[in-house]
Amino acid sequence: AQVVGFQNLHRPHPPRRALPAVMSCKSMLRAAFATSLAASRGAFAVVQDNARIAAGECSATIPAGSQTYFPAQKQVHADAMLAKLFTVTYAPTFKVLTDSLSKEQYVLTQCGQVQPSAAAVNAVEVLKTGYIRKHFGVPVQSSAAMSTTLLAFIDSLGVQDRVKFVDSYATAPCWQKALTCDAEMESAYGNATLHTEQLAAVDVVFMSCGGSDCTNVNTQKNGVNVPVTQEAGPVESAEYIKYIAAFFNLEPKANELFAATQTSYAQASSGKSATPPLVAWITYNAKSAWSAESFVVSQASYKTTMVTDVGATNFNASTSLAGIAGLKVTDAVTGKPASGKTYTIPTNEDKAAASAAFFKALEGVDVIVDEVYAPDPTTYNFESFLSTYGLTSSSDLKFVKNKMVLRIDRTMGEAMKSLDWYESRIAKPEWAIEGLARVVHEDTSKRAKYFRNVAKDETVDQVLKAAGCTKALPVCDALIDPVPIKTLGEIKVGGTEVAGAEALRVVPLVALAVAVLWAAVV
Repeated sequence: AQVVGFQNLHRPHPPRRALPAVMSCKSMLRAAFATSLAASRGAFAVVQDNARIAAGECSATIPAGSQTYFPAQKQVHADAMLAKLFTVTYAPTFKVLTDSLSKEQYVLTQCGQVQPSAAAVNAVEVLKTGYIRKHFGVPVQSSAAMSTTLLAFIDSLGVQDRVKFVDSYATAPCWQKALTCDAEMESAYGNATLHTEQLAAVDVVFMSCGGSDCTNVNTQKNGVNVPVTQEAGPVESAEYIKYIAAFFNLEPKANELFAATQTSYAQASSGKSATPPLVAWITYNAKSAWSAESFVVSQASYKTTMVTDVGATNFNASTSLAGIAGLKVTDAVTGKPASGKTYTIPTNEDKAAASAAFFKALEGVDVIVDEVYAPDPTTYNFESFLSTYGLTSSSDLKFVKNKMVLRIDRTMGEAMKSLDWYESRIAKPEWAIEGLARVVHEDTSKRAKYFRNVAKDETVDQVLKAAGCTKALPVCDALIDPVPIKTLGEIKVGGTEVAGAEALRVVPLVALAVAVLWAAVV
């Protein structure tokens, strides 16, 4: 819903490094180490669970009476006026997160505790007809994110060290760093075997339904649907920090972050003009195998909301474009009328005529947000805009004369030249509001973010780099463990301690072999 532009479809997939024809002695030792580690996985899991208990991340103590691992003041709940697609309910040793879009129920059990029975879960949250129930231990130790739209939430929570695989177009510094360590999530359209192996190698796969069809999520045993872009507005989407946090026992931090977002959003949208400028979001689609040549006006709800929230006015596409031949009006997200509308005008092999009709309808617009895809945003300028749309610098159009042509590519990742607009903006809508207010009202007191005015020669001057990541990542160093996350509730008195110390002595000899192999490797 909020990821229009299809940048992932246009960029070439980076080649994978070829394996050497002959393995060195050290390489063979490393391979043997990997094999031994896999063989002893069960034993190490027991040791690791006990280590996590010792670190305060897990607990084998059974709550008694009114004791709980999830105290009321440390819980999250979706605001009834905001996010509409999820709910969270708590029990002493587990929580139940329900996603109404995918019709899935996620039972998140405190690590160290026994997975609850169906009856126990139903007593807290009944499984509705047609819904699927999945179980996970929390805090999650390893995960994969199938889309950049989810990454900023994980980044904000500071659990980058619990992510094994990320989308190749990720922009934040730690994701770019992870990608240099072979953490790239293989596309479902690429190496199918590798893709399946990666999904199976993590505790949780954060993903999204394919539009209204959630088969991809429902059939993935460890798949979790995060419908962040299916909500109506920017702040509603930002509330999914709570959703993600539930998987990491970081609810207090999520509540704090979301409250800060709401406050910052209100402050960032405070700038207004005496005469509100008229704004339109447009793009041009060149003829291709998947698209006919056309001009487009996007009135996705989250975009029109942002325009209104910065004190500007939205172009009335339904009225202004009504007389143009061939106009096609669709939901911004198929089957979701609340997502807004997309207005498409085909060129019918006559781009000049279509351009003239299109911009005749937009002649009263003060500010254009140009969303045309550019393989290299750093080379796209005002001349690029004029050429793409069939315009000239002498045009009488207000946004040309007054030089008010905006792009959303000011902030990008260095590695793939990917737009951060499709990543951090989802979790941080206040940054987008402030960035838009800055350029629309020409208010330099506002933060520069995402938006740049190409008509005034603003450049891509916010390039995110892997060097900016200071977090130690297990994907880059196998000897590093994720930083422990303390339990939300501390249960010491009146509970029953489950025996577990004996497990520490049940490590098979293969583990010793692993240690010897590792010593040889290093």
